[in-house]
Amino acid sequence: TLHEKAIYLHDSRQYQVEKLDFDGRKAYVRRVDSDYFTDAIVYTQVKELSAFDDGALAGIENVTCHWGEVRVKRQVVGFKKIKFYTLENVGSGLLSLPEQEMHTTAQWFHFSEASLLQFPPLSRNDMQNALIAVGNLLKTIAALLLMCDGRDLSLAITEDISEGSAKWEPDLFLYDNYPGGIGHSQPLFGMQEKLVRGALELVGSCQCQAGCPSCVGPLGEVGEDGKQHAIELLRYLAGSASSGNNA
Repeated sequence: TLHEKAIYLHDSRQYQVEKLDFDGRKAYVRRVDSDYFTDAIVYTQVKELSAFDDGALAGIENVTCHWGEVRVKRQVVGFKKIKFYTLENVGSGLLSLPEQEMHTTAQWFHFSEASLLQFPPLSRNDMQNALIAVGNLLKTIAALLLMCDGRDLSLAITEDISEGSAKWEPDLFLYDNYPGGIGHSQPLFGMQEKLVRGALELVGSCQCQAGCPSCVGPLGEVGEDGKQHAIELLRYLAGSASSGNNA
C-alpha cells in the first residue's frame, strides 16, 4: 500500500506518497483528489526450507501435497493506476523497493510434468493463468474453512525446475502471511480434499461466464479461458478429471 506515487487512503481521504524514508520508517504524503487508486505489482518468490509432512492428493500420484517451512521474498517492482468505478487501467510505473524476506510455514501442491500432460495442450501462460485461478479459489475456501481473515493467507505460484532439466513443474503455495507462521498451514494440510472440492463447488456455482472477482479473480488476471481451465484442473485434483464444458 505504501510506495512512491501510491494513492494512500486514510480516514476516507486520498494522499499521494511523495517519498519513503526507510531508515526513519516514515512516509511523506500530500493530500490529493484523484479519480484513480493504485495497485502494487509484487514479485514473490517462495523457497522450501524443510518439509514436515507430505503425501499424494486423493491418491493422485502426479500431484503431491506438502506442509513445511518456507522462505518468502517479496519485492514491489511496479504499480498500476486503476480508475474508480470502471476499473480501467489508466497508467503504470516501475519501482524498485528493497526486498523483504520472511520465514513462515506453508501448505503447497506440487504439479509434476506428468500431471500437466493430463490436460488438453495449453501454453505455459495459459497453465499459469489456470493455476492462479485455482489458487484464488483455494485461498477463498481456505479462509472459510479456517474461519480466518483472508489477509492471514497469501498465494504464490513458483516454478520448480529440476537441476539439469528443462522440465516445468510448478508449485502452488498457500502460506501464513506472518513471520514464523500462525498455525494455519498445518490444518490446511489435513483438509486438502475438502479444500479442492470446496473450490470446485464455488467456481461451479458462480454465474459469471468467464471469471470474476467472486470466483477465480479478475478476468485480466486469469485470462479469458481461465475459469474453464480452472474447472478442468480442479476436477482432476478432485479425482474426476473430466474435461466437459461448464454448465
